[in-house]
Amino acid sequence: MKTKIDLTTLSIEKAIVHDIPKHKKNDFSVAPTFSQQESELTTELKLFFKDSISRALGRDRAFNICYDSSSDSPINNYVDLMIDNDDSFVNKSKDIGQHLYNVQKGNNASGILFILKCLLSNNSVCIIMKLERDGGAQLTLNPITKSFDIEQVENLMLTEKTKLFKISLLLNRDEFGFDFDGYIMDYQINSKQRKELSSFFVYDFLGCRPYDDPKVTTQRFYNLTRTFIQTTVQDKIDQATYIQHLNSYLQKNSTQLNPKEFSDDYFKNSFFQDEYKAFLETKNFDYKTFNKDLALVNSKIKKFTVAFQNGIMILGNQGSFEDNVDLLELPNGNHQAIIESKIRKVD
Repeated sequence: MKTKIDLTTLSIEKAIVHDIPKHKKNDFSVAPTFSQQESELTTELKLFFKDSISRALGRDRAFNICYDSSSDSPINNYVDLMIDNDDSFVNKSKDIGQHLYNVQKGNNASGILFILKCLLSNNSVCIIMKLERDGGAQLTLNPITKSFDIEQVENLMLTEKTKLFKISLLLNRDEFGFDFDGYIMDYQINSKQRKELSSFFVYDFLGCRPYDDPKVTTQRFYNLTRTFIQTTVQDKIDQATYIQHLNSYLQKNSTQLNPKEFSDDYFKNSFFQDEYKAFLETKNFDYKTFNKDLALVNSKIKKFTVAFQNGIMILGNQGSFEDNVDLLELPNGNHQAIIESKIRKVD
C-alpha cells in the first residue's frame, strides 16, 4: 500500500465558506451562518489556497487518518456524497457545518469553516479547514449572494488575524490504492504523541482515528514483546526460546500479525498469556490483527545473540541458531551452550 501522494497535482474545483460561532454545550441560541452558494474562485485564489494547503499537509507534523467504524460522526457519508455528486456540494457542506456546530462545546473556538472540492491525481477529494479567528475578525455576508466571499478568508489569513488551525484532506481510499482515508494537520496535536492525545477535530468532528502505519506498528509490536519477555520471563533459557519464537513468528509467511495468536501459540502457560495481554493494554497497543511490514525490524529478526557474563557471546542467524545451539541450565545456576559444527574460521 502507498502512503504518500503528490500534492502538486491538487486542483481546486469548488469552495464555500460558513461561519460557525462559539457556544456552550446545549446552548443553541446563536446559530451558524451558512453561505447559500459556492464562492467564486479566481486563478489567483486557487493558487493561494493550493499553496497554503500543500504547505500545511506537507509538514512533518501532518499524519494519516482512518474513519473510525465505532464513531457516529456523519462526515464519512457527507464527504462520499460530495465527492460523487457535484450537485450536492452546497447542501452537504451545510450539513458538515451543522455537524461541527452540534458537536462543539464551550471550550471549542468559533471559526471559519472552509470546504473545498478538489481533484488530486485526477480523483475527487474533499478538504475541510477550520480557521480560528480573533474576536475582532468578522466575516461579512454578501447581501446579494447571501454568502461569504472567499476573498475574506484570504485577507484574514494574509493579515494574520486568523491562522490555519486545522485542515483535513479526505479521499476515497480505493481510488488511490490506500489503506487510510485522508490526511490531517492539526496545530494542537503533537504528532509524536498523537496516539495518546485526544483531538476534538479528528475524533468528535471527523469521526476518525490516527492511521497505524504497518511499519511502525510492526516495530512497536516487536519491541514491546521483547521488553515483556525480558522483564517478565525470569528463566534465561525460556527468554532465549521465546525471543527465537518471536523472530520466527515475524518471518512466517503471512501478511498479518496478531498478539493473541503469538501468545496462544508460543507462551507455555496462561500466566504469561494473561500478563502479556495486560502489558500490551498498559502500552495502548491493540490486542488485534494488524498488517505486517518488516522494514524497520528486518535486520533484528534475522539475527540472534546470547551474551554470557564471562564475556563470551554467540551470534547466529535465526534458523541456524535454533538448529545448532543447545542451551542448558547447570545445577550451580550457570548456563551451558553446546554448539555442534565444524569450525569455519578463527580470527
